[in-house]
Amino acid sequence: MTSLESSTRFALVLSVGVALGACSSSDTDAGAGGSPNATSAGAGATPDSGGQTSGTAGVGGTTPTGGAASGSSATAGTQSGGGSTAGGTASGGGIANGGAAPAGGGCSVAPWPAADPTKAGPYATVTENEVGPEAGEADADTGAAPKFTLFRPKELSPNGLCHPVITWGNGTGSTPNAYRSLLELFASHGFVVIASNSKNVAKGDPKPMLVGVTWVLEQNEDPSSPLYHHLDAAHVGATGHSQGAMATSQASGDARIVTNVPIEGSMVQRNLHGPAMFFCGGQDDIVGCDGAKSALNAVTTLPAMYAEYLSVDHGSWMSFGKQPSVVYGAVTAWMRLHLMGDDALKPWFYGQACQLCGDAGWQIEQKNMP
Repeated sequence: MTSLESSTRFALVLSVGVALGACSSSDTDAGAGGSPNATSAGAGATPDSGGQTSGTAGVGGTTPTGGAASGSSATAGTQSGGGSTAGGTASGGGIANGGAAPAGGGCSVAPWPAADPTKAGPYATVTENEVGPEAGEADADTGAAPKFTLFRPKELSPNGLCHPVITWGNGTGSTPNAYRSLLELFASHGFVVIASNSKNVAKGDPKPMLVGVTWVLEQNEDPSSPLYHHLDAAHVGATGHSQGAMATSQASGDARIVTNVPIEGSMVQRNLHGPAMFFCGGQDDIVGCDGAKSALNAVTTLPAMYAEYLSVDHGSWMSFGKQPSVVYGAVTAWMRLHLMGDDALKPWFYGQACQLCGDAGWQIEQKNMP
């Protein structure tokens, strides 16, 4: 059974969670220039500086060994040695240009204030449905390819800073609504999230996750768009689940993607352009952890982490309530560090004494992460 085929099993499990997963307000609100079909969600409490994942501190897990990626294939190309594109993320998470240059006069690229990734961020969020171009595999019933869902802060650039972008990929048979609690968490921290509505997000040419990046960055240059001159085009990350994790690995060969976190389904990608965290659940019997191990083994010069949360399976890493799961906190922390320059979170991941390394709930292996 291939990884893409096996992930269809998870779609049945996930459909139960979809009914529980929507945590946004049912009230409609166009927000600051938002579209009429946008949905508003309230902000969480103002987070504390720093933060730490829950779990018992102790000796880290044993170093995982390599293995063949389940259903994976290597992507041709030579891995970038520098770890950043022009104006991109420096190794270790710092914002390279220090915020000296504004983006078209609308906002500035600079490190964001520290925040606790284990809690909702300080910004109210808005969801815009059915936006962007059609992309990916056409729907069998309608004959049309799916569009996108956009999750973003309701007020853009409230602190004068440009918003980093995250492109999201769904698991097989799923839509962004199934992952709403995670995508709204990202948006509450200040990210603009473009999520393909495709239920087979790894299919299509060009791939939906990259079409979404292209479209949202075009909005940054369109005076008629609410996103006009509010985005940090040099700091784009990719993440997704199951088939969406495979699509994340594919998308990460694009030079615009400066960090990536495939969740439960990594593929080998030899043309990365920034730090990567390969996540898997220790109890996952659908995809397993071999792909994440192989993806880590293929990295040569860039910061990379194999992160296995021992107690979760293919879907139980998700949270459907108001409290973000431990995994949500770790992924949000990774994105804040590498896309927002929140260096207060660097000790979570970097160095032999990193917080995740010493948490008995995790099995961690690092490469190029002093």
